[in-house]
Amino acid sequence: MDGSGSGTAFAESRIWTETHQTAFAAATGDVNPMHMDARAARRTLAGGRAVHGVHAALWALDAWAGARPFEQVSALQMRFERFVLVGDRTEITVQEASAQQVRLSLTVDGTRAVTIQATFATQRPAAQPLQAAQTAIPAAPLAVDPAGISGLSGAFGLPDPAAIAGLAPRLAGAIGPARVAALGGLSTLVGMFVPGLHSILSKIDVSFADGAEGSSLAYAVRRFQPMLQSVTIEARGPGLTARVEGFVRPPPVEQESLRTLATSVRPGEFSGVSALIIGGSRGLGAATAKLLAAGGGDVCITYASDAREAEAIAGEIRVSGGRCQVLRYDAARPVDEQLQALAMSPDQLYHFATPRIFRQKRAPFEPAVLDEMMRIYNCAFYDLSQFCLARSDHLAAFYPSSTAIDETLRDTLEYVTAKAAGETLAAAMARANPRLRTVIERLPRVRTDQTATIFPVPAAAPGALMLPIIRRMSARA
Repeated sequence: MDGSGSGTAFAESRIWTETHQTAFAAATGDVNPMHMDARAARRTLAGGRAVHGVHAALWALDAWAGARPFEQVSALQMRFERFVLVGDRTEITVQEASAQQVRLSLTVDGTRAVTIQATFATQRPAAQPLQAAQTAIPAAPLAVDPAGISGLSGAFGLPDPAAIAGLAPRLAGAIGPARVAALGGLSTLVGMFVPGLHSILSKIDVSFADGAEGSSLAYAVRRFQPMLQSVTIEARGPGLTARVEGFVRPPPVEQESLRTLATSVRPGEFSGVSALIIGGSRGLGAATAKLLAAGGGDVCITYASDAREAEAIAGEIRVSGGRCQVLRYDAARPVDEQLQALAMSPDQLYHFATPRIFRQKRAPFEPAVLDEMMRIYNCAFYDLSQFCLARSDHLAAFYPSSTAIDETLRDTLEYVTAKAAGETLAAAMARANPRLRTVIERLPRVRTDQTATIFPVPAAAPGALMLPIIRRMSARA
C-alpha cells in the first residue's frame, strides 16, 4: 500500500437517497424509524432521516478496498461524530495511509461526520466458536427501558450475507461476505435490540479473526452509565469481535394535553380573541392554541410539513368544544397566497415558525444560515403582521425571543443574531403603527423536540411559560 498525503481527497462521493436507505435496511433488518420514518425522524436529535452510520462506513471502506489492498485488515475503529441525513452529499478524505494503517474521514459540506481507521497485519488470531441460542430480528425496534439495560445479552440471526455484500462488493471480496454481514449486524444490534428504538450509535472497535463461520451475532452489555445515558456492548460474529458504544437518546417530547392545560385557565378568559398561531402544531404553538381555546378563544394554527400533527391538535380542540382552523404556511413563500383561506380577522398573532436551531455547521458563523433565520424570524414576522393588520383594526403580535441572546453560544451565533434583530424590528414596528402592539419576551430553554439533548438540561414546560404571555396579549390597552 503506497502512502498518501494528509488531507488528500479521495475520488469518491455520494448523495444519500431513499434507495440507499431501503437497501441497507433490507440487508440488515435495521428499520429504526430514525432512519426510515420521516415524521418520526423529525422529532429526534437528527432532525431528519439519518443515514445508518455503519452503512456510511461500509461505503467508504468499499471505496478504499477498490483502490488499495485490504485483505490483511486486522482491526477497524469507527467514530460517528455527526449525523448524515438523506439528501446529504458525503465525500471521503484520506487523513493518513501507509502499509500499517489507513485513516479516512467522511465529510458533509466540509464538516467531518465519520472517522474510520483500519489497521493491517500479516496474521490474525483464530476465530472462537460461537454457541448461542439466537432469536430473529424483530419487525420493529425494541423499546428497552434504560433501567433494564445493564446485563442484557443475547444473539440474533444475521440476514443472508449476499444482500449486504451487494452493497459493498469490493469490501466483501477483500474480507468475505460473512464479515461484512457481521459489520452490518452491529447496526442492527444498536438500532433494533440495545438500546433499540431510542438509540444513537457512537463508536465501533472491531478486531478481525480468521475463520469466518456462522450466521449469528452474539452480544452482551458490559456497562451502562445512567448519568451519561451511555451503553457499551461486546459483540461476536463471523470472523470478528467488536466493542460497540452508543447512547440512549431522549424519546419524543409528549405534548401537554388540552385537559391538563385547561385547569389553569378561567372559563371564558379568552372569549372574543381571534388568534393566528404560526407553527401551532408542536411545542409552544400547540400549547398556546390549547390554552386560548380552553379560554374560549378562536384559533387558527399553521404547520410547515406535517399536516397530521396539526390536525391532531385541531381535533383535540374541537372535541373539547373549541374552534380551530388549520392552514399550511411556509415562511419562505409569500403570506397572502398561503393564508387567503383564513376564516377569521385575527387580533392576535403568535410567531413560532423556526428553522432547526442546533445544526451541523462548517464554521461558528455561516452567512447562509443567518440569511435563513433572518427570513423566518424577521421578514416573515413583518409580513404576517401586515397581513393581519389588513384584516383587523388592531393587532397584538407576540415575538418570542430567547435568553440565548445573553449567552451567545458558539453554535447558535446566527440564531442569536437573528433574534436580537427581531427584537429591534418588533419594537420599531409597534412605534410606527398605533394599531399594532408587540409583546417581546426572551424565553428560556423550552421542553420541545428541538431542544432535546442526550444529557438532561433544565427546560420549561410550554404551557406554564405561555399562559402569562397570553394574558398580557389579551389585556385590553
